[in-house]
Amino acid sequence: MSAPLYPTGAIGDEAGFIAVFFIGLFFGFFLERGGFGSSKKLAAVFYFKDWAVLRVMFAAIVVAMLGLLYFSGMGWMDNAAVTQKETFLGAQVVGGLLLGFGFIIGGWCPGTSIVGMASGKLDALAYFVGLLFGTFVFSVGYDGLQPLYKWGAMGEKLLPEVLGVQAGVVAVGVVLMALAAFTATELWGNRSSAAPRVWNVSMTYQKAGAAALAVLGFGALVGYGMASNVKPVPVQVAAPAVTAKPASAPGAGGGLAAPAAPLPMAPGGVRKFKKGSSCS
Repeated sequence: MSAPLYPTGAIGDEAGFIAVFFIGLFFGFFLERGGFGSSKKLAAVFYFKDWAVLRVMFAAIVVAMLGLLYFSGMGWMDNAAVTQKETFLGAQVVGGLLLGFGFIIGGWCPGTSIVGMASGKLDALAYFVGLLFGTFVFSVGYDGLQPLYKWGAMGEKLLPEVLGVQAGVVAVGVVLMALAAFTATELWGNRSSAAPRVWNVSMTYQKAGAAALAVLGFGALVGYGMASNVKPVPVQVAAPAVTAKPASAPGAGGGLAAPAAPLPMAPGGVRKFKKGSSCS
C-alpha cells in the first residue's frame, strides 16, 4: 500500500470523507491552541512584532516537503497520484498581493477566519462572509476575468524542474532558508516585548554550523535514497528478421542441402552476429 491513500484506491469514499473531517478538526484545534484564532496575533507579523506566523508556516512547509521527499525516495509515495496545480504566474502574483492586503487589513486568512468564526469572533465571521461574496463574484464574472485568471500560464511546473536540479538540492535550500529565518527572528526579534519568547534557547555560531552540517547531511541522504530507488528501464531490442527457407532444397548431388552451421556463441551464451548484420 502506497500513499496517497485515497487517489490510489487504498481507502474508499466513506473512509476518505471521515479522514478529511478529522484532519480538518485537528488542524483547526491546533491552530486555535497556537494562538492563530486571534487576528491581532496574525497581523502582528506584518508589523515585525510577532514571528509566530512565519515560524509556523516555514515549519509546515519543511515538514511537508521532507515527508514527501522521504516517502517518494523510499517508494512509499506514488507521485503520479499527487495532484499538481498549474502555475499561472501573473495571476498568482496578483492574487498573492490581494491576499496580503486583505490579511493586513482584516487580520485573517481564509483558513484562520474559519477558526476564529468557530471560536465566536465576529470580525472573523465578517471576513468569511466577504470570502463567500468574493467567491460568488468570481464565479459569476469568470468569463470576463478569465484572461486575468490565465495570465502567465506555465502548465504544471515544479521548482526542481525549473532550476534543473534534483529535488534534494531544492529541499536543502529551503531548509537552510527556514533555519536562517528561525535564527534571525530569534537573534533580532522584538526582545522588548512583554510576551515570552517562543524559543528559550541561545543561538551560537557553533550551533548554527552544526545545524548547517545536519542539513547538508540530510541532502546527501535524500539524494542517495532517491538515486538507489531508481530502477533501470529495460531496453527492448527487436530480434533480427529471419527469412523463411524451404524445408528441403536439392543439393549439388541431387540430395538435400546440408543445414547451415549455427552461429558461434560468445562466452556467457550471447550469440554473435555476422559482420554487417543488425540487431535493431
